[in-house]
Amino acid sequence: MKSEDRRQWSVVSVFLFCLLFTIHYSPFTIHHSLFTVSPAGAHVLDKIVARVNGDIILMSDLKGRSMQFLAEMKRRNQLVDEDNIHKIEKEILNEMIEERLMLQFANNNNIKISDEDIKIAIEDVKKQNNFTDEMLEKALKNDKVTINDYRERLKEQMITSKVINYEVKSNIHIEENEIKKYYEEHRDEFKTPEEVRVRHMVFMYSEEERDSSKEEVIRKKAADILNKIREGEDFAKLASIYSEDLSAKSGGDLGYFSRGKMIKDFEDAAFILKKGEVSDVIRTPYGFHIIKCDDKKEAGFRPAEEVSGEIEKSIFLEKMKSLKNIWMKKMKEKAFIDVLY
Repeated sequence: MKSEDRRQWSVVSVFLFCLLFTIHYSPFTIHHSLFTVSPAGAHVLDKIVARVNGDIILMSDLKGRSMQFLAEMKRRNQLVDEDNIHKIEKEILNEMIEERLMLQFANNNNIKISDEDIKIAIEDVKKQNNFTDEMLEKALKNDKVTINDYRERLKEQMITSKVINYEVKSNIHIEENEIKKYYEEHRDEFKTPEEVRVRHMVFMYSEEERDSSKEEVIRKKAADILNKIREGEDFAKLASIYSEDLSAKSGGDLGYFSRGKMIKDFEDAAFILKKGEVSDVIRTPYGFHIIKCDDKKEAGFRPAEEVSGEIEKSIFLEKMKSLKNIWMKKMKEKAFIDVLY
């Protein structure tokens, strides 16, 4: 089970917390899988599962987090094999150990989050979701989390994120030549398919009308409109009057699309057209269509200047993961860690 999977929290723990940091703490790197709270009322025979310097991690805390993870997987119909549960819990325990080390580092280096910061953050969560205090507490209660536990875990998450920000992110530097090199080595990531922009009008028939005299009447109507287009009348204007789908409001404009987005008969007719050309009457299971090609884009690659921001983010995340692992390894080497599970 990949560590990414452990980020699938319950609705409140995930959505509200991610939203919170998007608004106020975007400079920090958030380790979402750490933000869980032991479900209230979970009865687990307690024992120590790990010692981290002077701190201990209890079985109840570990089981609480793993139960929450497994419950979320079940809600998503992602069943976890019983044989893998212990492995999952070992990975969660490792995250808890790393979290404890970061909190200890923050305490030793006077890295803090104020109560006011937490209050502002929670107020923003409520504002963005139109929540009252009562609604937030009810949503948390559904996940068996008290508001005090939520605040405390939120505070710890903000502190650990601040530690990573200071100790890892601040040491990341990306040069222009790195972005250029990435672009050259990952060109396939920036491929763009052939696209066409068309207008169309459709004259629909029902299942009962198909292959009947009524269908022929509809086809003739489409052919008459096509003749008007051939004689120079405006396609968009005619589409807005006669087309029988929602695109009529925009003169039949369907925007740009690539192959595989439309039914084959329609798609084949659209892509064979040159810019400015109008098709014959095309029959599909939905009715009769007339298509006009407004524009075409050949297959190619997105330009480097357009994707440089995306590339920089990818490089940044790769470096951050690597540097964080190096930093955490050093922290573990200096610490006393006794895993009993």
